[in-house]
Amino acid sequence: MVSEVERSDESHNAAEMKNSLEALSVDFIRHGIAEEPRADMEDAFRALTDEGRKRCRKIARRLKAMGWEWPIILTSPLLRARQTAELFAEEGLSKVVQVFEPLAPGGSLADLVRWQTQQDPLTALALVGHQPDLSLWVQGAIGLQSTRSHDHVQAITLKKAGLAQVRFLQGRIDYRQGSLVLLISPKVLLL
Repeated sequence: MVSEVERSDESHNAAEMKNSLEALSVDFIRHGIAEEPRADMEDAFRALTDEGRKRCRKIARRLKAMGWEWPIILTSPLLRARQTAELFAEEGLSKVVQVFEPLAPGGSLADLVRWQTQQDPLTALALVGHQPDLSLWVQGAIGLQSTRSHDHVQAITLKKAGLAQVRFLQGRIDYRQGSLVLLISPKVLLL
């Protein structure tokens, strides 16, 4: 005879299994148009230009109109990426923007894989960062990244304020486990 406690545990385990198997869509977003590099300014402090802010806001509105929304946006600590993420949040795409240090130039997809193991299951996530890192992360997630660490061939390029969506059917971010679903140029979203 099965007790109520055992039935409860079975249904709880079934719910956990269902949640862990739910697909996860990760949107990799490059920051908007930023100030040009200058000798008198540290790269981390380069801000979005007026045009960059305007385009990001329009793109965010278009994404919102198309039904996009994320429970959380992780962003590089660099100013231009933070500003892009904050504009997206202001337009209702997310209520949470969190700085994620590995999204700074030179970060690793492995850090994102580790981060996710410490989170509740997600079905959607946005990342705002930089080139060439985001493209390399996308390539690693879908199995296009070279196995040689010094080989940084880019098969995928994200334009400023462009978006690449990778879907992980098992709900976990990992190398070679994702499928590239979308690669959207900002020009398409600005039409």
